[in-house]
Amino acid sequence: MNTIRPLVVIGAGPAGLMAGLTAAERGIKVLLLERGNHLGGKIPVTGDGKGNLSNIDLDLSHYNSSSPGFPLAALREFGFKKTREFFEKIGIKLYTDQGGRVYPYSQEAASIQKLLVAEVHRLNIEVITGIDIQKIGKIGSTFEILMKHLPSCYAHRLILATGGLAAPQLGATGDGYRWAVQLGHHLEPPFPALVQLTSFLPHLGLLDKLKLAKVEITLFIDDKLKANASGDLLFIPCGISGTAIFSISRLVSLALAQGQQTVIMINFTPGLNYQELFQSFNEQKNYYPQKSLLLFLQGFLPERLSQFILKTLRIDFDLTIGLVSEGKINNILKNITNFYLPINGTQSWKYAQVTCGGISVKEVNPETMESRIVPHLYFAGEILDVDGDCGGYNLQWAWSSGYLAGKAAAQNI
Repeated sequence: MNTIRPLVVIGAGPAGLMAGLTAAERGIKVLLLERGNHLGGKIPVTGDGKGNLSNIDLDLSHYNSSSPGFPLAALREFGFKKTREFFEKIGIKLYTDQGGRVYPYSQEAASIQKLLVAEVHRLNIEVITGIDIQKIGKIGSTFEILMKHLPSCYAHRLILATGGLAAPQLGATGDGYRWAVQLGHHLEPPFPALVQLTSFLPHLGLLDKLKLAKVEITLFIDDKLKANASGDLLFIPCGISGTAIFSISRLVSLALAQGQQTVIMINFTPGLNYQELFQSFNEQKNYYPQKSLLLFLQGFLPERLSQFILKTLRIDFDLTIGLVSEGKINNILKNITNFYLPINGTQSWKYAQVTCGGISVKEVNPETMESRIVPHLYFAGEILDVDGDCGGYNLQWAWSSGYLAGKAAAQNI
């Protein structure tokens, strides 16, 4: 048998890097294995490329899991204060926006990646990239990692930080699920989260790439109100995206998987209610009855959205407001403040920011991230059945769970 490594970390995304750095800081010799050719995983594209690495409000309500309390121990052990101390120690200055989201002062996510990699080099962590792991097994108490085109690797302790299925173009494969299941673990079914939603409603293509700074949305599942959210809204050719949508996309994804009917109600003018719009209509009707409906709507809506609503209701753009019946204007204004959009799916894993579901946390010790089934096997990050809201919560989970796994794995080696 080849030399048995003290600790092998598989996956060099944010969770794997944090786990490896934490163990190496404690004097443990770490081998980091990465399928891709670069370290850092999805870090460079997080926060729209600005690197939303945490949030000052780390309340448990911002996290989802089949065991809702599971993330608490990690967030308490390595919360925002320790996260800030860690990143400032390695040279990243941070700032917090008005929404509590935390970014590097450079506003470049790549700076997070580069300084973490610099720490890997400083601590002399051995790294092998471009590896193709075929299987992971155990020989007694030792882990055996079989790799294509490379000799097998052996380890006393193993951390799986291989991520989920979101963003396969950035390296996600779901291989970690397969290896964990081979070792005896169980999987909560994975679904895309923080993902764009699709609709079969006609004419949505008219709105492609239109972004609204703020809307209010209400989610109905099987005709029951399930959630409210607000934020920006971005139209795509066959659906909707944006922060307002990401915040409820997990609920939608799960509902659709269960065959439930899903509808989103959108208020396009949250600062103007129905009565105010109706009053404006009457004032304009008295002042300028020859004004077209399309021009009237452009007083408070983008032109393409105005066209979309009229086209959806099959109303002539050129109809003058002086000739519009009260019933027709009521219908128009109700669709502006309460527009019902049926949802028939989500975009593919390629467009998802995170995975919900994963390795069942019922089989993992929340204090150490160690498997309750396989001694000295640890998990960190997105591979676990934990996902957070949009706003830095998922990267924080990577840092927190990676820290716990690295700390626990380094003990008693």
